[in-house]
Amino acid sequence: MVKKYVYVAIFGVLALATSCSATKQHTLSALEPASVDLATNITKIGIINESTASPRSEFKSRLEQMLSQRYQNLEKEGISAAITGLFEELQKDQRFDAIQLIADVNIGGDGLVSSENIPWQTIKEICDTHKVDAIFSLAYYEADTQLSLKKTAVEEQNMMRQMVKVPGHEVTLETLIENGWRIYDPYHKTVLDELVFNEQITSTAQGTNPMYALNAITDRRDAVLEQSMQAGSSYGKRLLPQEKELVRDYYVRGTEKFMEAKQLAADGNWHAAAELWEQETAHAAIKIQAKACYNMAFYNEMNGNLEGAMEWAQKAIDLAENTAATTYLLALKERIAQNKIVAQQLQRSHLSASLEMD
Repeated sequence: MVKKYVYVAIFGVLALATSCSATKQHTLSALEPASVDLATNITKIGIINESTASPRSEFKSRLEQMLSQRYQNLEKEGISAAITGLFEELQKDQRFDAIQLIADVNIGGDGLVSSENIPWQTIKEICDTHKVDAIFSLAYYEADTQLSLKKTAVEEQNMMRQMVKVPGHEVTLETLIENGWRIYDPYHKTVLDELVFNEQITSTAQGTNPMYALNAITDRRDAVLEQSMQAGSSYGKRLLPQEKELVRDYYVRGTEKFMEAKQLAADGNWHAAAELWEQETAHAAIKIQAKACYNMAFYNEMNGNLEGAMEWAQKAIDLAENTAATTYLLALKERIAQNKIVAQQLQRSHLSASLEMD
């Protein structure tokens, strides 16, 4: 009984601390630089398949053998879908003059073993032959499926056309799709990027016997191909700036105006809340002034005025130097630096008009 009261007391303290927090969080959207920044002289891209479909030689059951026979070409189709996803994504990028699917190259790779999995002389010969500046490679692809079977009750129509439960089976297929990608720069002999995607797809169906249950799974192939194509597309998007979420704190306690501004912000009236914060920058108490300046920095960042946000953050530090304001100022400086990189990348890819910058 004593332990119960202790737990209740701890829960009460935590709930009180949460409700009385001096700050509140708000999420902003920003663009971050592309994960892969290609040189400006790379304008012609070749795409090759470095992977091979992996054969399966032994089966634990007749059901697994049937599954393998049904989807014997699924890995090949998955490889094709992944490469198509990358090809279509790269075609959207206007910085490239040409995107080639180089299908007559059979490297026969065995995964992301090393940066020199393909000899550099071979890579350079491919580039020279097809007149491309860099090679994007599907270096590894595998769609491995685990099959599990259990007994269950299934509904079936009897002679009287009534639905009744009868003994049956449930089949579950868990497919792990792994695909790895590389970008080769032949002239600097550098692997510019290397990444592996992992995704699991689960399909379940029931039937009066295991074969009927397996036959009832009809969406696995489409799901594998869709996920494979999405992986290729996602890899192509690594060349472009992407949106990310930034979580920022702002002060909601200290004076009545802070409390009033908290409600205004909750209602989405940020302009009115900022007017109250700005009034508190002239408060008699230095700490209140510092909190108000911090909030003004947050408000300016939220509206895209990063230089103004830095000025307000510096005022907060000058008034009452604290870790929060100092950390925030560093975050603003980092965001400004990243925005410059983003602007350069967007300019190179001719997408400035279609992507809105913060």
